[in-house]
Amino acid sequence: MRKVPVLALVFALALIGLTPASAAPKATIVTAAFKNLLNVTGDSLDSLEQKYESDIDALDSALANSTIAANSTYDQEIQTASNLYAPQISASTTKMTEARAKFSSVSGVKVVTLGTNRNYWGNLNCPTTRPDCIDVDKGEKFNVGEVTTLKAIIGTKTDYLLEIDIMLGLGLIELTNRTEYLAVTSTLKSEPTNLSKITTEYTAAQTAARNKKDRAIQAATALRESALADLDDAYETAKAELEAKETAATLALLAAKRASKDPTNFDSAFAIAYKFEYNRKMVGEIADAAWTGEWTFRTIDTIIEVNKLAAAGDSIGRKYSKSQAAAFNSAVGNAFTNEPDFRAALKVLTAIYKQTTKVTLKF
Repeated sequence: MRKVPVLALVFALALIGLTPASAAPKATIVTAAFKNLLNVTGDSLDSLEQKYESDIDALDSALANSTIAANSTYDQEIQTASNLYAPQISASTTKMTEARAKFSSVSGVKVVTLGTNRNYWGNLNCPTTRPDCIDVDKGEKFNVGEVTTLKAIIGTKTDYLLEIDIMLGLGLIELTNRTEYLAVTSTLKSEPTNLSKITTEYTAAQTAARNKKDRAIQAATALRESALADLDDAYETAKAELEAKETAATLALLAAKRASKDPTNFDSAFAIAYKFEYNRKMVGEIADAAWTGEWTFRTIDTIIEVNKLAAAGDSIGRKYSKSQAAAFNSAVGNAFTNEPDFRAALKVLTAIYKQTTKVTLKF
């Protein structure tokens, strides 16, 4: 048997294992890098979501506290207004009630002269000595010197009291209890105006307190909405960046697995596989979407072509071939790879790949 020198055998074995040994580490390193990226990104997305929810809770809490403070201030101001005005309203109302109750007992008058205007005499009750003093069609009719009282309704309205003042001014009647009458009617004339003034001020104070509360809550709500809008923008931006990394990592792991079958051309095989997986994903999403547009023969043809393309992508995915994947990419063209989402993910992918392998991927 012919002997082969030991050194030659060792060298031959080294040559046999050279390609797998040099390419396998690249697939392993790339896979490890993107697994790490996927894990870190997943954790970052969780942290981002938690922080976002926490920030929203903080905004809600701030609004709730502002609302509580506004309501508390409102309650205090309403109570202050009530403490100031409620006793005044009560006192004024009591004054008028007492004055009206006393009016009948101090409204005695004596007829001095009849004058020429019979209309005034309707303000007087018939004398107790002549209770049926009504003339047939001209109302009450009095005799000079008769003593009677004013009707109770006179004390309920200032205008009625002013008519009595006119009768007194014309000398038609004179008061039998002048001092007390003037005191009572002074209250009946002035207190309604005073009560109206107090009530108006009380209502104004209540309205001012309510408007102040509403403005405070509206301002706090507007502040929350503005802060929430900024928070949403920051959250969506950060989330989009992380999702781009997640997409890059997920597809890169699939691409690394497929490219490992062609270790001598791993970089180009990886790029083709990554692009294939992205195109396949996007075509599949379109094929799986419900059609809501108008149906025409052209749209039907387009739908059929999309479904065929999706089916072809699935078939290649099950029995992967680099050449078939490249042909699929060519058929899809740049329909998806020119989109911002792909570019964002690609930026992450190429940076991680270069950092890991020192190779700049070409797509």
